Formats: sequence, structure tokens, C-alpha cells
Amino acid sequence: MADTLAPARDVPVRNRRNPLVLGAALAWLVLLLVEWAADGRVWFGQLVGIVPPAAFVLVPLALAALVPLARGAARWRTLAAAALALLLGFGQSGLDPAALWRTEPRPGPDAVRVFAWNTNSWNQLLGTQDHFYAFLKAKDADVYLLHEYQHVTADRKEKLPVDDLARLRREFPGYRLAVRGELVTLSRFPILRQPAVGPAREVPPGADWPTEYRANKVLRTDVLVGGRTVSFYNVHMPVWNSMPDGLLSAAFYRHMRERFAPRRAQYEGLEADLAANRNPVVVAGDFNATAAMSDLDPLRERLDDAAEVSTDPYPTSWEEGGWKPFWRTDWAFTGNGARAERYDFGAPEELSDHAVQDLWVSLPGSG
Repeated sequence: MADTLAPARDVPVRNRRNPLVLGAALAWLVLLLVEWAADGRVWFGQLVGIVPPAAFVLVPLALAALVPLARGAARWRTLAAAALALLLGFGQSGLDPAALWRTEPRPGPDAVRVFAWNTNSWNQLLGTQDHFYAFLKAKDADVYLLHEYQHVTADRKEKLPVDDLARLRREFPGYRLAVRGELVTLSRFPILRQPAVGPAREVPPGADWPTEYRANKVLRTDVLVGGRTVSFYNVHMPVWNSMPDGLLSAAFYRHMRERFAPRRAQYEGLEADLAANRNPVVVAGDFNATAAMSDLDPLRERLDDAAEVSTDPYPTSWEEGGWKPFWRTDWAFTGNGARAERYDFGAPEELSDHAVQDLWVSLPGSG
């Protein structure tokens, strides 16, 4: 009697797995749909930025691996839910399998080298100023797009202006210099114009530092390269979160709500300026957005992501020295005839929590 009853006792155990496995797959699929509906439309949709983008592939694959635990119809429903989740989420994963088959690019002799970097409050917090400037000069870039030309208070809640222009000119003789708020652009080529972009267009002359800091998140410089005008956009978008406050604090969500509209205004200002600009364009900086977030969608539709020439199947840039393997918040795009020839993330030598963006660009008529 005992031998005949043993299999019967095992059936309910296997059956109990069905709702658990299927429920997990359906829950992830529902989360994807909710995220798709909320991201970019309401402030709490930005929470998707916390999720490492690779999870949009790894979670469906993990759910598919659990399929053998289910039985009957639940098995196929679980597999279908996991497959649909993978299909819907792959574009948000930041993964580029084609990079595995690319050969290492070799920029042409006329390629313009662009260096873009979040300097971590102008090296206030890490390293020394001598190391900082030696690091910058060693890159020997034609154009530098630098962010966080600022210092911060001890609690890091307030931004303070700095004046390092004399040393910049001394360290980079022959370069032209453009500054707006916390953004600095250095160029070996003549700078023709610095048209304001987005909310910066509303800043009155002589505005105070806090106003300049809040409004100027995109610095456009029109530069003369080989007889034609090229527009370089130096970008540092407002951060959407306040991670030091913690996910369980009211301050974290208050910050999200308050930053949502100003952040959207900066993105929309950049998108409108690009739509009206017929020059070859290079757009690079710290966008404070991951591949999982919708903020970058209009830019990716209009321009070419420089990572399309990279040999890294999962490029990441933040947080260097911490959780760097999971997020890319620094991006570079080209368009209107400008093309990325090579694109790498480089180590910041412990000077910043952001990797550096090293980009070589060919322009129409070059080569």
C-alpha cells in the first residue's frame, strides 16, 4: 500500500509549483507593461533607472530556466510569458551581441578625437589637481566636453562655483574655451557660436550662479573644423534620484517628483535644438539615464549611438569603483553626417565615479 501511495503524495507537491513559477513569469511581464506605461509619462516611472538594464534579459532567461519545474499547461504559459518578456525588454537591456563580432576600429587620420567626462565636482573629492590636469592633458583630445565644473558643500547638497579658468588656459594653450554654468568645452578648433539650448535660453544676462547651474545642462558650441561648422553638445542632465536619501525615505520620492518636470524640459530643449540644426552634430555627456529609461528614445531615433562601433557587448560607465558593471549613464551620439569611428570607455584613474568617454569622429568630406 505504501509503495502505491508514494507517487500520489508527490503530485500535489509538483502541482503547487505551477502557480509559483507561472506567477513569477506573469508578475515580471506585468511589471514590464506597467513600466512601459509609466516611464517618461509620470514621475515614478523613472524608478526603472534603479534596475540594472541587463536584468531585462537575465530575468526572462532565469524564468525560462524554471519552466521544467512546472507541469502541463502551466509549463507552456510560463515559457510564453518569459519569451514575451524577453522580446519586450531586450531593447532596454543595453546589450549589443553584435559587438562580439566587430573588429577593433581604426580611426582615420582626419578623425576628430572627443573626450567627454563627468569630473566629479572638478576633482574636489578625489585625487589632486596636478593628477587631474595631467590626466586630462594625456588624452590629447581635439575637443573636451567636461561636466561638473563646480564644487560642493560638505553635505554635498549645495553646488558652489569655481574659477579655474586661468589654469585651464595655462594647461591648454591654443585651445578655445566655452563655459556655461557647470559645463566646460575646450576646442582646438575655432568656436564660432555658443547658442543657448532649452531652458538656458530664458536665463537673463547677469543671472546668479544657482540660476546658471540649474538652467545650463546643455552647452552647444559651433566649431569650425576643416572649413565647415560642426555642433558639439556638452550634456549633463539633472539626476532623477537622490540615492543618499535611500529608497525608503520620503525625500527620495519628493526629489523624483520635483526633478521630473525640469529634467523633461532639458531633454525637450535638446531634442528641439537638434531637430532644427543641420550641422554635423556630436552629442556627448552624462545623461543620468540608462538603456532601460525612455528619456533617450528620441535621441536614439534621430542620432546614431556611438556604441554601435564599440567591441563591448555591454558598455557601462557608472559607478566606477563601485557598481560599475551594471549601468551606463554616459552616452555619445552623432548625426547629420558625423560618424563615430571608434568609441571606448576608459578608467578615470580614481578621479571620478564615471568612466571617461573616448570618441573618434569622422566628418562629411573627411578621409
